[in-house]
Formats: sequence, structure tokens, C-alpha cells
Amino acid sequence: MPHLVSPLKEPDVPHAGPTANVRSSLIDLQATFLPVGQMRQISRVTQLEGAAITGEVDLSPEHWVYPQHFPGDPIFPGTLMIEAAGQLVALWAWAQGQRGRPRLVRTSAEFHCPVGPTNDHLLLRAEVRRKRHLNFATIGIWAAGTQVATLEAVLAVLPVAA
Repeated sequence: MPHLVSPLKEPDVPHAGPTANVRSSLIDLQATFLPVGQMRQISRVTQLEGAAITGEVDLSPEHWVYPQHFPGDPIFPGTLMIEAAGQLVALWAWAQGQRGRPRLVRTSAEFHCPVGPTNDHLLLRAEVRRKRHLNFATIGIWAAGTQVATLEAVLAVLPVAA
């Protein structure tokens, strides 16, 4: 049975390859509620318009995850792709003025092909709709022009605890 591929199209966003990390983000990631250190997956937001947001994850053969997942057969974990998708939706919520504690409350993912150390970045494109404090998103993920994953996510932005 053939798998369904998201109707999302890969955005036409130029990428500078290994030097891309010098490109600026449309959102100051340091000012948002994203995780820090190795858990921050999104490197930059490259497009933000209406219900759509596009972001990138920088990869390289030296990425911290490859020696661990899996030694001798390195692939980028699907769980980190899900995390990156959740962070992208959280950034969309931030850009819409939502403040608080972002929490993924539901996800579903379909992985179409593995991502390895030869890929220099992931490109994520989300279409998001908001209903009160909930954000419903469809996210496509591409590597080297090939769609590698399709996700559905629901992200809640909870009030900050008093």
C-alpha cells in the first residue's frame, strides 16, 4: 500500500549549505521559549507569513547525534524531527503573541526515508491554525529536496505558573 505524502510543498527557500548557520532568523530564538543546548533543534526561521512558518535545522557529519544513533549506521532520529516540528509550531505561536509554556499534546508522524550525515540541513514547513490556546499543525520535513517526514501536531501554550 503506498504511503500518503503531505500536500505541503517544499518551500522555495535558498540554503547556503554548511555556512548557513551565519544566516539570520526572522525570530530571535534566544528570546523565545525554546529549549537550549542540544535540545534546541531549530536553527533559524526563514519564512513567516500568515498561517505558514518555515524553519531549518543545521546538520553536518559532526552532529552530536550521529555517533550515538547508530554507531556504524548513523541516522538522524525521528524523535528529534518530531521535536523540531514541535519547536517550529511553538515559534509560530510565539510570533502570534502567545506566551506561556508550550507543550506538545499530540503528534503523529510518518517517516518516508532516513536522514544521514550527508545531509547538511532539514527544511521544515508548517501550516498552523489556532483555536484558543491550542495550535494544530501539519508539518512537512525535507532533506536535499526529498520529503523525509510528514507530521500532524497539536501544541498547547499553557499559562505561566504563578
